Amino acid sequence: IRASDIRPRSKEWLWEGHLLRGAQELLTGVPGLGKSQVQIHFVACLTAGLAWPNGAKAYRPMSVLMLTAEDTLDQEVIPRLIAAKANLEKVHILKWIKSDGKNRQFLLNEDLDQLEKIAAEIGDIGMLTVDPITAYMGGKVDSHKATEVRSQLGPLKDFAEHTGIAVSSITHPPKSGGQKAIDQFIGSQAFIAAGRIGHICVEEFEEDEDGERKSTGRVLFANPKNNAHTKMETLAFRIEQVFVENDHVTNTPIESPRVTWDGEVVDITADEAVATSNGMVQPKKRLKAQEELQTLICEILAEGPKPENQVKAAALDAGYTINQLKTAKKKLGVRSEKKADFWQWEPIFTPQPSTTKV
Repeated sequence: IRASDIRPRSKEWLWEGHLLRGAQELLTGVPGLGKSQVQIHFVACLTAGLAWPNGAKAYRPMSVLMLTAEDTLDQEVIPRLIAAKANLEKVHILKWIKSDGKNRQFLLNEDLDQLEKIAAEIGDIGMLTVDPITAYMGGKVDSHKATEVRSQLGPLKDFAEHTGIAVSSITHPPKSGGQKAIDQFIGSQAFIAAGRIGHICVEEFEEDEDGERKSTGRVLFANPKNNAHTKMETLAFRIEQVFVENDHVTNTPIESPRVTWDGEVVDITADEAVATSNGMVQPKKRLKAQEELQTLICEILAEGPKPENQVKAAALDAGYTINQLKTAKKKLGVRSEKKADFWQWEPIFTPQPSTTKV
């Protein structure tokens, strides 16, 4: 194919920086943190036209195809969809494939052509969810062999690109993963290599007054890989139980878990979140770094407004990250004002370093 024969095409984001039409996204994390509920929240946002977790504008309502191998439909999947406020009319769950007059589980390397026909019949599929990806790869596939993994995920990549459907797949960390967030995707590196976007759920910890680590009750949602965008800021959520409806037979109440997002950006990278969860980084060190950065900004702005590039350069030279800078700006109440050919930082009030926990 000659490059000059290909017309450039813009990216079409369902959720900018996170879910891209025609591309694969992978979500990992240890069991029990709420990965399936996060994915179901994606389904609710798309089918019901809800705002995304970071407040981003809703995409137009579209249908979703779901492949779910571990959770029962009537006791877990449907109650979770209702709790997340999904539009059930737009959720299509593939239970099995008919083959030689028998029902069997869907397989990635055999049935994607049938899945494409199903998507075409429904007509407005915006996303396919797979939970977990390894359940649909067949029992003979070794997830630690790159060539075998690519033979499964390659066709799925082609399916996404050909149909324009965003694919969101759940996986798990390997038993002996490294300290970096990118190492937390199961088996061969071919898994995360096939995905253009990778997310991870990590339990958040803090130190008490005695210096002991303890869970905050929140889970961090971080972005360790992003080939299609700049890496997105870390968010946080909690899992809560909510009443869904009464059982139609016994009239007993049905409750279901759902994610509730805190709404604020968390000043931590995916690698830092994994290291902190493993006890490699102490939370107080991050808090102290944020306070020191705020002090630096106060000193820069003490004599009046300064160009944004000057403040950024000083912060980067001092070893701080852009995410830390954004958090400090918000905590201090600094606003940006557009000048002729540059942005200027101006404090809304006399800047004082914030000691608020981040």
